[in-house]
Amino acid sequence: MLGDRIKELRKKAGMTQTELSEKLNSRFGLKTDRVMISKWETGFQSPSVSSLSCIAKIFGVSMDYLSGSEGKSADGIEAAKVALFSGKGEVTEEMWQEVVNFAKYVEAREAAKNENK
Repeated sequence: MLGDRIKELRKKAGMTQTELSEKLNSRFGLKTDRVMISKWETGFQSPSVSSLSCIAKIFGVSMDYLSGSEGKSADGIEAAKVALFSGKGEVTEEMWQEVVNFAKYVEAREAAKNENK
């Protein structure tokens, strides 16, 4: 689903995989290449949360839209918990809030880096 959305948006924008990787590199300083984009699109590998955020910004969509959980935020959160904690044990609200806070910190840090370029 995620890979399909990335591919769909990339093609709608008239971009090749190489062009998308170059845009991610130049605009956000990500270390991506055509092979990485291909892995994301085929579902062989998933982009990191920060990469996903950058992809969403490039295409002007939400991260929920990319992941297919738009309008299903509870499902998206549950899927993220399983992915982040390998499905092991119960993820407490405190654990989840720590993840959310860290993601916000990383996003702010990356935004600050990009402003200083």
